Amino acid sequence: MENNRGFTLIELMVAMVIAGIVMAAIVATYRNQMRTHLTQQSIVDMHQTARAALHLMKSEIQMAGYDPIGSADATVLTATSNEFRFQIDADGDGAIAGGNEDIRYALNGTKLGRETGGAGGLQPVAENVDALQFIYFDENLTRFTPTAGNQSELDRVRMVLVTIVARADDPVMAFKQVNNQTYTNSLGETVLAAVNDTSRRVLSSTSIWCRNMGM
Repeated sequence: MENNRGFTLIELMVAMVIAGIVMAAIVATYRNQMRTHLTQQSIVDMHQTARAALHLMKSEIQMAGYDPIGSADATVLTATSNEFRFQIDADGDGAIAGGNEDIRYALNGTKLGRETGGAGGLQPVAENVDALQFIYFDENLTRFTPTAGNQSELDRVRMVLVTIVARADDPVMAFKQVNNQTYTNSLGETVLAAVNDTSRRVLSSTSIWCRNMGM
């Protein structure tokens, strides 16, 4: 028992300092890993949002003008740079009456909205969408802008170039940097001017052939 010794105060203080440094390093590493994980998850969600939105729009827009018995007069009703409304005789009964036979897409704030039946307002399809653009082409793939209310011009729509800019909903951001990018479509035209914030964004675009228009 004569050789048993305890710890001195200095030794305890040194041990506590070392333990504190190690714990601080562990906590800092954990926080950085968690922030990186949340950022990557947010980026994945952003890409999935863009792909899912375009997939839904493509599956419906390519059916614009579908009129199997030729008596429903299904066609395009509105074709502007930020709104597209069209008809589909989905049940083939010769009338446009069902809820999913009159469809409109437009941006509602930062939400991509979809309206059916010409009423009820835009229902959210995707959130954190900063820009939505429609560009129209005729049967010769010549770009044109249909005049509002001119049905003969609306009936000329054969292809629609749809472009969206989705934003990552990331409140932590593992790597802070200013996003000063200007987002342009495949024609080199601005879809979203530089916002100069720290949000990450992705531009997605697809050309949709309205295979039933003009038939």
